[in-house]
Amino acid sequence: MDTGDVPSIEPTMDPNDRFFQRGLKLNHLRLLVLFAGLGQIRLVAQHLHVTQPAVSRQLAELEAGVGAQVLQRVGNRLQFTPVGQALLRRAREVLLQLEQARHDIHALSRGISGTITVGGGNTVLPVIGAEFAMELKRLAPSVELRFQQGTSDALFPRLASGELDLVFSRVPPPATPTSELVGQALFTDPVVVVCGRDHPLAARRALEPADLRGMAWVLPPPGSPTFLALRAWMDEHGLDFPEGCVQSTVLGLNQQLLLRYPFLGLLPRSLAEQASQSGLLHVLHLPGASLLAQVWWYRNASSANPVVDLALECAQALQAAAVGREAG
Repeated sequence: MDTGDVPSIEPTMDPNDRFFQRGLKLNHLRLLVLFAGLGQIRLVAQHLHVTQPAVSRQLAELEAGVGAQVLQRVGNRLQFTPVGQALLRRAREVLLQLEQARHDIHALSRGISGTITVGGGNTVLPVIGAEFAMELKRLAPSVELRFQQGTSDALFPRLASGELDLVFSRVPPPATPTSELVGQALFTDPVVVVCGRDHPLAARRALEPADLRGMAWVLPPPGSPTFLALRAWMDEHGLDFPEGCVQSTVLGLNQQLLLRYPFLGLLPRSLAEQASQSGLLHVLHLPGASLLAQVWWYRNASSANPVVDLALECAQALQAAAVGREAG
């Protein structure tokens, strides 16, 4: 019996399964994530540099493929349906994994691995450390990063000896004829005077330096650049530190002390504004009391550590981001 002309019969595939196996594209997933952030077809189209009808067609294609409504209009915005929310959650996971794969391949192609040790003070690392670490992980996931906290006067000798690879500081290293330390300004974030929300000065609209007379402080270590800058400002206005001050370099502890007792303290402006917006601390606007405004990076020019150049790429990315925030 000749069966050569009998057509093969494929099992019937559910349209939904067929779409997920053959029709679903990365563009559909990216579209969902954009809608989650922007909320309007017009804004999504502007972001993608396409027409609004083109975005609507992609959305309709996605909804036809899954056989359910993904977005619904509420007022002037589009909101996700339960089906859309489930798709959005998975879309973010898929795109995150793809992005991580891209970073891994990029790092492997550059052959970047090793260790870098970064030093900084307690008014610098809390501002820059996390963003620097994330940028370094993005560029080179295999690099081991070590942070060391200390005052600049202690960090610079360690940088000169090669114990540290990079230092973030608000002051320059001491000038010596044989110094090979080089640096560059990153961004502006002055150290400002703060107090707790219940401090007697928190309710005062206009303040003069004399209003601080007799107030207890949470202070950085004597001899540290931040302490010396504050000491100079106090001397300029005829002020002194009374008895009963606390010395601490632990930022979390300092904030707790400011909340529980009428201390004055110091914080980088970026962190102080965050705490102020949360209703925890209050920034005291005093004439000339914006201290050590510039944050710098420093490296040893004779260092042979190849990761340092990559770390400087990360620092430059942070600088660009800071400039963008200030411009915005």
